[in-house]
Amino acid sequence: MRKLLVVNLLILASLLAIAEVIAALVAQHKGEPLALVRLARQLKNGRTIQAPKAKSACERKTSWSPQSPYVPEPTLGYWYRKNSINTATIQLPEDVQRMGIVGAVNRYQWTLSTGSKGERLSRAAGASSGTAPAVLVLGDSFVLGAGLSDNASLAWQLQSLLPHQPVANYAGGGFGTVHQWLMLRDANNKQTLIPAELRKQLKGGHVLLGHADYYLKRNVAAPSRLRTFNPSCGTFQQQLKRKPALAKAYTHPRASLIDGTLAVSQIPLFDDHLEEDPRREQQIKVTTALVDAILQETAVLKATPMVLWLQGDHDSAVINHYRQRGVAVLDLRGGGGLWTRDNLEPFDNHPGPLTTSHWAELIAEQLRQR
Repeated sequence: MRKLLVVNLLILASLLAIAEVIAALVAQHKGEPLALVRLARQLKNGRTIQAPKAKSACERKTSWSPQSPYVPEPTLGYWYRKNSINTATIQLPEDVQRMGIVGAVNRYQWTLSTGSKGERLSRAAGASSGTAPAVLVLGDSFVLGAGLSDNASLAWQLQSLLPHQPVANYAGGGFGTVHQWLMLRDANNKQTLIPAELRKQLKGGHVLLGHADYYLKRNVAAPSRLRTFNPSCGTFQQQLKRKPALAKAYTHPRASLIDGTLAVSQIPLFDDHLEEDPRREQQIKVTTALVDAILQETAVLKATPMVLWLQGDHDSAVINHYRQRGVAVLDLRGGGGLWTRDNLEPFDNHPGPLTTSHWAELIAEQLRQR
């Protein structure tokens, strides 16, 4: 009986060994080294096999000093703290080697400075602006210059190329077309965000409107979009841990069509948002209605709109609508070359300084021709 048991155990061990060899050969065929080779490499590098990291671990964490730049704002849902200078530190769980940096690093810092209305500065604080008609920059974090310190941001570089024209950066992280409409509507009414002086300077000037296909979900406050604000590694979480009551104050504008009329409501930003997203067709309808409303506001301002096309399909319904309305579209999507499309990975996925400088040159050239 014992002999039979031993024989069975030997057979089982043999089968397991054969299975392991087959699995290793399959992995090798796919380009992966054999387990023994992988172990040897780990030992050579002074490492042993480690358990996989918990899925809840943050790939990267952002902290702000001396405080978070974000504040609740009743029109936009959230905005930037006025007259402040705050530095973001992006921390990775381990050191990385990045091209252009000597040695391994695990963190990256960038600074965000704001003016009297919470707008990002596009020139040194206290520097005099030009007297020519102004340029108002609207859009999301790609346009704002997230991940870049002030003097590397798009608006700052554009200001350096257009020294006689004031350039105002009212882009915001996470914003969409709906935020642009709310900004322009404010300029023509209460002027709580865009001051009267800037409004006057926009007469004969330009309004630059960022656009990307991912704006569509933002415009309708799609649940899948709102859920991205909730992770523990999120930008707002450091502030909310200190002041949990603030969570109720943050909202996100939702544009909708009621009997064909454009309407906007505010949705709590940090709810669970378990509903389904509106259909793509509805997102497009709402966004094109927002475009029409934006063009009405720019006409009142007597300013010329121009679209900064950041991302999207060639046959974008929204871009086609802009063009049908006679609005110039500057295609900034570019190709795959790193010289015009760099980023700050693995620290941040936003455009890097080479990209923004290239964009600024293209925009300045277009504005000089008008």
